[in-house]
Amino acid sequence: MFSIASGYLSACVLGSIFGFQGSVSPGPLQTVIISETLSNGIRSSWRAAVIPLCTDPIALCVALFVVANVPNSILAAIAFLGASLLLRVALLQFRTTENDFKFHTKKRLSLFSIWATNILNPNLWIFAFTINAFQIHDYYIEGGLGVAATYLFIFFLVLCVCNLSVACIVAALKRVFNPLWLVRVNRVLGVFLLFVAVRFVILGLTKLGVIGEGLEETAITTLSNLTQFVC
Repeated sequence: MFSIASGYLSACVLGSIFGFQGSVSPGPLQTVIISETLSNGIRSSWRAAVIPLCTDPIALCVALFVVANVPNSILAAIAFLGASLLLRVALLQFRTTENDFKFHTKKRLSLFSIWATNILNPNLWIFAFTINAFQIHDYYIEGGLGVAATYLFIFFLVLCVCNLSVACIVAALKRVFNPLWLVRVNRVLGVFLLFVAVRFVILGLTKLGVIGEGLEETAITTLSNLTQFVC
């Protein structure tokens, strides 16, 4: 039986992990954050740090509409696709090198340019359809609006705070910045993503009726405990 308390805890843990992962992983947005900080300082890069608040909701609304109006077989397929994506991302985390975080300085970008860079990023839409939308939908069905909203709030909070933290660190250590710590964080984070990928496989099997809800709860509880232990 679903526990509201465990639902809120799971929403906070996964929201934090996904938000943190979205911030520290190499990608177009992080490129803009670091390059804008190096070239124009945090007064310019803060706009990129909080731009997910203007781009991600668009992708999420589209994705949630699709997820909320499809049968369980489609949801299972989405869950498996999400698990595959998480596995791929986890493997990429292990392969991350310092060169992935070294960027050349650029001229100050306009707010629209920053917005367009992120809204046209395929990873944003893939993540929204295969992970975030499915996760929010699952939390809403099992725990209600409060649990789903908690996941969403924690995700955006951690994402923006971490983005701003990266900008502040780069600004403070502008001349001696060493991206080695980002490499290590990515590799540790890869372990967490592997746990979450297994969780998505379990959710997909449940949607197909391969495993019962009782077994699903036991498996997910075990994975949550393992994740917290690794933390």
